[in-house]
Amino acid sequence: PELKLPNKNIVVVGRQDSSGTTFALTNHLAAISGKWNEMGRGVGNIVAWGGGAMLARGNEGVAARIKVSEGAIGYVEYGFAKRLNLPMAQLENKNGHYLAPHGASGQAAIAANLKRIHANLRAYLPDPEGDNAYPIVSLTWLLLYERYGDANKGAALKRFVNWALADGQSLGGDLGYIPLPADLIERSKAAAEAIR
Repeated sequence: PELKLPNKNIVVVGRQDSSGTTFALTNHLAAISGKWNEMGRGVGNIVAWGGGAMLARGNEGVAARIKVSEGAIGYVEYGFAKRLNLPMAQLENKNGHYLAPHGASGQAAIAANLKRIHANLRAYLPDPEGDNAYPIVSLTWLLLYERYGDANKGAALKRFVNWALADGQSLGGDLGYIPLPADLIERSKAAAEAIR
């Protein structure tokens, strides 16, 4: 209550193109906010922001619009915000703790919610459990065929996936991606074995 905030208009900057980042944010908002649901904005890769929101294409466009617009607030992928050194909000998680986005809080969100990840590895975590879990987290998926007409292509794809799940995990952090928990890596490797 004693906090004195500047008397400025807040301008929302959203994505105008289809975006998994928009889906992750709106999926979270729908899970935690009755008001969001009452407004009818919904959950999706594209939503009608309304209210005079400024729209931009891609993470680059949103970030640029935020930087040049006084009082602007928006959303971009964590790795992008990290690389550009953008200020990031601490958000209250399901357990009532305020956390900043970083690798550890994202990893905690995934690790504490492994039971919610289906056998097909498709998962949405709109409001993850866990004391140290950042409240907005999303997995990056690969959509793969089980069978490829070209056996060499299938074998090369399987080698790449296995590399990404092993040696590639150490490179993800620098790019803003969260290393996967060991259990999820093993489940993903088992799924990759089905590729022919």
